[in-house]
Amino acid sequence: METRTKIETRYPECDRMGVIHHAVYPVWYEMARMDWFKAAGLSFETMNSYGVNPAMVDLHIEYKAAATYPQTLYITTMPGRYAPKKLELLYETYDEDGKLISTASTFHIWTGPDNRSYNVEEKLPEIYERIKKAADE
Repeated sequence: METRTKIETRYPECDRMGVIHHAVYPVWYEMARMDWFKAAGLSFETMNSYGVNPAMVDLHIEYKAAATYPQTLYITTMPGRYAPKKLELLYETYDEDGKLISTASTFHIWTGPDNRSYNVEEKLPEIYERIKKAADE
C-alpha cells in the first residue's frame, strides 16, 4: 500500500534564503507515516490502545533538490521490509511538477507497554495481519 501526503511549506521552516531547513523533513516524514498507518487501519490512537508503538530507531535522508517557501510538496510513503518485530517505511518527496526533492527511510521496532521489543505477530496477530496486508498491497 502506498499513501500520498500533501505538505504546504511554511515560512518559519525556511532559512534566510527561503530554503526549507533540513531539520523539518523528519517532521514531515512523521506526518506521512501517521497517514500510512491510518490508511492501514492502525491509527496511532488504535496502536496506543493496544499498548504497542512502532519506535523509530533509524532515519536516513537523501536530499535531491531544495524545497522552498512557498511550495506544495507530496510525500509518497510505502512499506519496505517487515517482520513480526520490525518495519521499514520508504518515502519520496516530490514538488507539484513531479521533481524529486528527497528520499528517506525509517526503520522501526515494535515495542510493547514496557517499551521493550515486541513480537506483534505472536502477541497481537490482528495488528500484524493489518501490517502484512498493507505491506503486500
